[in-house]
Amino acid sequence: MSLRSTYPDLASLSYRMRAAAALLSVSDTTLKQTIEQSKIHVKRANEGGVKTIAARVFDPDTLFQLARFRRENSSTRTVKGPVVLTVDIIKGGTGKTTTSVELATHLALMGYRVIAIDLDAQTNLTHCLGYEADLNLEELDRSVFTEDALVGKTFSDLITSYCGRRPSAEAFGSVIKKPFGEYGPHLIPADANLGDMEYAISTSKGQRELTFKRFFRESMEGKIPDLNINNYDFIILDCPPNVTMTSACALAAADYVVIPVRLDAFGVGGLSRVISEIRALKNEYGAEVKAKQIILPTHVSASLPRIQRMYAEIQRYKDILSPVSISQSEEFPKSLETYVPLTLLAPTGNPSREYRLFAEHVVKTVLSSEE
Repeated sequence: MSLRSTYPDLASLSYRMRAAAALLSVSDTTLKQTIEQSKIHVKRANEGGVKTIAARVFDPDTLFQLARFRRENSSTRTVKGPVVLTVDIIKGGTGKTTTSVELATHLALMGYRVIAIDLDAQTNLTHCLGYEADLNLEELDRSVFTEDALVGKTFSDLITSYCGRRPSAEAFGSVIKKPFGEYGPHLIPADANLGDMEYAISTSKGQRELTFKRFFRESMEGKIPDLNINNYDFIILDCPPNVTMTSACALAAADYVVIPVRLDAFGVGGLSRVISEIRALKNEYGAEVKAKQIILPTHVSASLPRIQRMYAEIQRYKDILSPVSISQSEEFPKSLETYVPLTLLAPTGNPSREYRLFAEHVVKTVLSSEE
């Protein structure tokens, strides 16, 4: 029996040329040229078997390798990372975690170095990227998983240690998971014990809301053992759907706050609360808090008059409103059910296309601010 290091069997994910080209947003011809130039091995459907030439079959790891090769060998501008993207809204059911997962996936498919950090005790981001927070060491002996499949340490362990509440018994870098290999999106997972982090921050001294910002800054300066975030272009923080010290720290650490807004009265109300919280942090800490906002409308359906009314209402934020919206789809729950990002399950589907366009908008926004 072959053991695996993630909850889903990623070996079952494979793509033919059309789907692979869609995931990389290139033509078939460009993809073939990239394979030839990179010398990256792409399996054939009959590899190890019949001698006739068969179609290429791509797995996620190979696709992320090809994406990184394209990025590193491109003459186009890249971001001056690490850029912190905090995904937050004070409301559940808006597509917050879905946006974090799909944004991380598409940025990696654009060749960027990405790490996603799960800050929500519900652990949905952790699940969607391949890990089951409830799996424990005792269950491994009667399962198909290696020890790498365990969540183990979380961002809570890092921050509680950083705040001096708990000594670190091992290097901080050991918390990082790589579900799709070195070139795919990396993950710092969560479990149900994230409340320890909330307590550590709340009882710490000094400017508590700047805890994450200081932590990231010290990591960039080489002061955090074995965790150098200079290795990443983008850091994505997936927040809990309520007001907490954790979410305040994530907002204060952000270069950009992505706000997924479900177009109903409660979703629009959550948008106002997030913007008010950012404003309060800026009033408190001044230039320390950057937190430019990008509003992403989600669950959009042109056929519903109610949604059209809500869309008209958020036009007052048109300067920070994404030109891309995410349509309503019954496909999104599959990420939680299968422990795989929806884009990798349905690469040619509408949700994947829309989130690709949104990722491109985010990159364009970041690059324009660096000019």
